[in-house]
Amino acid sequence: MNDPRRGRFQRYIERFGLTERQILDQVDTTFGEPLLIVAAGSVIAGFGNDTSDLDIYAVVEDDVASTLPLMSYPNGARVDGITCGARQLTDRHREMTASSWPPEEVGPGDIGTRRKAIDVVTRYGLGLPLSGTGPWPAWQRRLEAEAGEWIADWHTVEAYRLHAAAGALLAHKPLVAGIRAGEALLAALERHAAVRGEPYFKGKWLGEKLERLGDRKALAAYEQAIVPPLSAAEVPAYLARVTDALPAYLGEADTGSWRLCLRPATGTSWESFGQERLVSRWGLRAAVVPQKSEAAEPGTWTYSLSEPWDPDVEALFCEDMLWLGVQRAA
Repeated sequence: MNDPRRGRFQRYIERFGLTERQILDQVDTTFGEPLLIVAAGSVIAGFGNDTSDLDIYAVVEDDVASTLPLMSYPNGARVDGITCGARQLTDRHREMTASSWPPEEVGPGDIGTRRKAIDVVTRYGLGLPLSGTGPWPAWQRRLEAEAGEWIADWHTVEAYRLHAAAGALLAHKPLVAGIRAGEALLAALERHAAVRGEPYFKGKWLGEKLERLGDRKALAAYEQAIVPPLSAAEVPAYLARVTDALPAYLGEADTGSWRLCLRPATGTSWESFGQERLVSRWGLRAAVVPQKSEAAEPGTWTYSLSEPWDPDVEALFCEDMLWLGVQRAA
């Protein structure tokens, strides 16, 4: 097969006078002989430059305590070796396939956990397999087929979450609202690129992905997304433009069962304060809400994507007291 990943790999190693065998020899065998070795990263995705390193991901039988890269420099090339235990990796893969995004319940920490799982697992699926034994080559091909959908779903949910945040922030912190609106459009464009064959899970290459797709309209939207307004007066019109642009890049996602979920952010507490309630976070910032307010006690607040929020809930969110996620109705 004419795999462009193979051509990128060959060009990289030839530039340093290396062979594939020499690259495979960089893989650390302290934790056992590799079951699967995959070349990944920006070089294999086609976005690397003269200073880019080559990421080599290996799977071994035993658990590995750390996934920090072990760097080597054969002939001046930088090779980053990352090793993962087979059970750890297959457990993550199993969790990914057994759940959908957004989930039925979501809380602080879940977004970061999902992002990390997608980043780690899809490196094996989107990379170039260099060697494999037993069932691992078939596992890698299965992962390659599944990765694009996970990535597209992730970016779709992020676009809706960030757009909701922008709407809530508009009246309170308009310049922050503008930044969140731009981030929502970037997430939508990432989804757009992923479903068109550019799923690499690194946001800094979005412009290059759209260039490679030859999508001039999406590139214009990208330029709009990375230049949010510099004055509060410009933000409402900017948010309206982003709102109008999003549907073109988000496809036909069935969002009818999606709910915005707000929960107390880590470090947030409620205390009585005369006739009101003092809400503080880490003792570094505080807000006051009425005793009879819907937000007078810690809880969970859920809204449909189009439903207005309680004003006090919105105010606490804008003061960084509440965390925002997206979940599906059970």
